[in-house]
Amino acid sequence: MTNTPSIVPFDRRKFLAAAGGTTLGALAAGQLAMGAASAAEAGTAPETAGTAPAAVVDPAPFLLGVASGDPDEDSVVLWTRLVADPLDAETGGMEPVAVKVSWELARDEEFRHVVDDGHTEAHPESAHSVHVEARHLTPDTWYWYRFEVNGVRSRVGRTRTLPKSGSRVDQLRFAFVSCQSWAGGHYAAYRDLAGQELDFVMHLGDYIYETADGSLTEFRRLHAQYKSAPELRDAHARFPFFMTWDDHEVQNNYAGDVPGGAGDGRPFLERRANGYQAYYEHLPLRRAQKPDGPDALMYRRFDFGRLAEFSILDTRQYRTDQPCGDGRKTPCEAVGDPAGTLTGPEQEKWLLRGLGRTGAQWNVIAQQTIMAAFDYDLGPSKVVNLDQWDGYPAARSRILDFLDSERPQNPVVLSGDWHTHWVNDLKKDFDDPASRTVATEFVGTSISSGAGWDADVRAGLAANPHVRFYNGTYRGYVICDITPERWRADLRIVLNAGDAASPAYTIAAFEVLDGVPGARRLDGVGDGLSGRLTDSGTGAPLTNMRVKVLDSAGKAVVSSTTGADGEFLAFAVPGVYTVVADGVGYDPVQVTATVQDGAQTRVTLRADRARARAGTGTTIPGPVAEGLTSDLVISNDQLALAISAGSEDSQLTPVTLGKPRDMAAVGHLDQIDWFNLPYASAAQPRGTGAWQQRTVRSTLVEVVSSTGAEARIRATGASTAFTDVAVVTEYSVREGERWITAESVFTNRGTVARTLWIGDVIDHDGTGQRSGVPGHGTITTGTPADYVPTAPWIGMTGADSQTYGLLYEDQAFTAYACDIWAMTQRQVTIAPGASYTLRRRITAVDNRAALDPFAVLNTL
Repeated sequence: MTNTPSIVPFDRRKFLAAAGGTTLGALAAGQLAMGAASAAEAGTAPETAGTAPAAVVDPAPFLLGVASGDPDEDSVVLWTRLVADPLDAETGGMEPVAVKVSWELARDEEFRHVVDDGHTEAHPESAHSVHVEARHLTPDTWYWYRFEVNGVRSRVGRTRTLPKSGSRVDQLRFAFVSCQSWAGGHYAAYRDLAGQELDFVMHLGDYIYETADGSLTEFRRLHAQYKSAPELRDAHARFPFFMTWDDHEVQNNYAGDVPGGAGDGRPFLERRANGYQAYYEHLPLRRAQKPDGPDALMYRRFDFGRLAEFSILDTRQYRTDQPCGDGRKTPCEAVGDPAGTLTGPEQEKWLLRGLGRTGAQWNVIAQQTIMAAFDYDLGPSKVVNLDQWDGYPAARSRILDFLDSERPQNPVVLSGDWHTHWVNDLKKDFDDPASRTVATEFVGTSISSGAGWDADVRAGLAANPHVRFYNGTYRGYVICDITPERWRADLRIVLNAGDAASPAYTIAAFEVLDGVPGARRLDGVGDGLSGRLTDSGTGAPLTNMRVKVLDSAGKAVVSSTTGADGEFLAFAVPGVYTVVADGVGYDPVQVTATVQDGAQTRVTLRADRARARAGTGTTIPGPVAEGLTSDLVISNDQLALAISAGSEDSQLTPVTLGKPRDMAAVGHLDQIDWFNLPYASAAQPRGTGAWQQRTVRSTLVEVVSSTGAEARIRATGASTAFTDVAVVTEYSVREGERWITAESVFTNRGTVARTLWIGDVIDHDGTGQRSGVPGHGTITTGTPADYVPTAPWIGMTGADSQTYGLLYEDQAFTAYACDIWAMTQRQVTIAPGASYTLRRRITAVDNRAALDPFAVLNTL
């Protein structure tokens, strides 16, 4: 039987709590309550087109809005879901009966020319969702639609059909989006998108983010919560969407029938079925995409005339499990398995068949994860993300080899997942920069999800020259404007994903020309600030230099680092700024820049090589840098070392003072964790916690000489094991030296002899960390062991082709090391009134990606 829904008053406080008490939640709560009231009083919703802003009311039972999707040349899907209370996860506030729903489709937003209408039923077992496939429509035509229940009308949505297959089309303009975590912020990107003129929107996955509860009720609750965002509802009402999913619609990093986490204990395929069911219920998908339990056909293809053909992939449902245990790590043997697949054999064959017979001008593969290779390790090893195509290189090669041999016209790959903007050349051989570019990949940043790995990506860019552009600072989306002659991609950003009203800008624009694989950046196109930093003497570009943009009050509004070409992108809204650049080996340089609206401001900076210096006020840039401007930095034109003058490390509390925290060589960023230099233990350090010696505590750190022939810093303290043993360490550097000398003097001020184990520790927690001991090579075991060095040094290296070393005056020590830390140990006895001096040099040096990253220490 059918029935009409009960329109109940809406609890604003309950909704505001569910929405996190945010401005977005308050706005949506007000809208929903207003909607129910206005519908009850007037019996209808305002006659407002889908082009209206977020203030438009979605009246109950249409509180989750309206949407359209999957258009073709003569049909389109119209969607809504009936809810009287979207916070009621069990029923949506609806009675458990079928409800009769009317719909209309018109050629005009006033509905004077209705071209189709009808009735359908919304059933409780489908969460009262509605999927109408309006057919027999005119190709390449815009339409308006609305629903009605018991005299209450929905808002008006706008949609369109596609041009006739094979017809000549002069232009296509669409956007692609992904990754819209509710916890990540508001949907300012959707607000900006809804104001654009687009033909459709492509959603590449992570429409919701799962919780530990994988029940159908919970997935329905999440979809309803996300639809409470008025900006998302507006975007759906204004444009048809093409949808595909990634992992978070079910569970993070799941692979086929293999779960990505522990979940709530229910069988994974039950969770997957629940996720797929709720996804279908809440989105404008055709009946062909309706799930059958844990299975659903999501890969499909459509044409936009003969201008473009789109192949939409599903890289989750059919993929094999991620090799090597997933994550970002050095690939194991299983990565080379040719049976490893993201798409499954059938979908891969379907994709290649379509690409083999296409006649389209542009051939688009719309899918989820980054297809380009990306090596996070700048050294001879590789560190890759095994959840992306890097975990399935044989499958990627089959596709790229096909593009190389069969040459379908103008292949372009669209990707999401990684919450950052990328433009990539897709190479036949990513290990050979001269290899042919066979396609272009555009990766869109997230709508709202954060990018905690941004620093790791930036640190690895130098090893990946096929990455033409990267920015991980901002959230947003991508607009693609296509003609037969060129493809243009505008990378849109919002300044603050936490602010629903945040302004949006174009951070960069790229163009691919017909018949020429590879994207080129459009100079001067976009908003904000960009520039280049060079050596004032040689004109050489300066890489890994930090660039800060300061407002009129001296507050940093954004920071960036230069790439291998010396280029930087440090976005700022219109205004007058001071741009300051600094980094290892160079004196700070600054310039005033005026950023104008609608134009990209370009600045050029030239930096002078630094002289020996020690003092406060600067820090060493890097992905794991911990030093503060109140700490002391001792540096020259070759390297820089930050020494704690007040900052604390939780692993070394309360003895951090006076110990080195950050270090880098010229042209590099800091990647070391810290040096525990020195220690003075009563017992020989043993075990996995040996590195965490808290046995020398400094009470005073001071600059002895700030400039001149030699810069010097002194740390004064004592042993915590024997308080009558004073410990004074002096750090010094001269211009041109590739090291900083550290001399520690242990003085027994007591009346009895003291026997101590003394030495230093290098700790490294960054990507690709590994320690080295001369004569023993790279230490790979996680269990610390004793080693007798054949040369007087120990070393550490990471993923940035930079080697850190402690080089000793003599070889009277043993090494104790594991894969992520190394320490020196020597036992000394100091008589009353006597002293013992430990001399070593601290260095950070470019190892030039040598197979043996520690060999360079033998040259110093």
